[in-house]
Amino acid sequence: MPIVLIIIGVVLIIYNYRAIKREENTSNFSFENILNNNKEDVNDYKIELGILRRDIAESLTELQEEIIEIKNELNILKNVKEVYDNRDEIEKNENEYTEPNDDNNVEESNIEINLDIDKEVISEINFTENKKNIDSLKTESIKKLLLDGLTEEQICSELSISKGEVLLVKGLFKK
Repeated sequence: MPIVLIIIGVVLIIYNYRAIKREENTSNFSFENILNNNKEDVNDYKIELGILRRDIAESLTELQEEIIEIKNELNILKNVKEVYDNRDEIEKNENEYTEPNDDNNVEESNIEINLDIDKEVISEINFTENKKNIDSLKTESIKKLLLDGLTEEQICSELSISKGEVLLVKGLFKK
């Protein structure tokens, strides 16, 4: 029995050796040849994908630049519109500040407003008034309204301030 197994093994070795030799002669159908061809095809696809990615990246970059330009132009237009909207308010405030006003203790010398009416553009607004003085006036008016018995919402609507400011002053006032 062992001799039969050895003979079968030798026959299989010889048969496979001949098959390998035939495969080398017909290299068009060999596994190695097919593998190399597929690698080349994959490389071609990678090159195509790389070209497409580059084109898409360039397109996206151009789109991003255009979006940034549009945003900048929009911001410029918004700023110009705000300047034109606020022009009437500034002219009204300028007339109010020329007269002494005892309610908020603001004099003409404390606020400097440069308004270029020919160009209709606000060139500069300088507030030289002490911010602490303005804040203390707001605090005093909130305290006064709280003592008068108004609710937080009523104080907010009357002074045009946020509810948080009223609650903060109310909390500090209790202490």
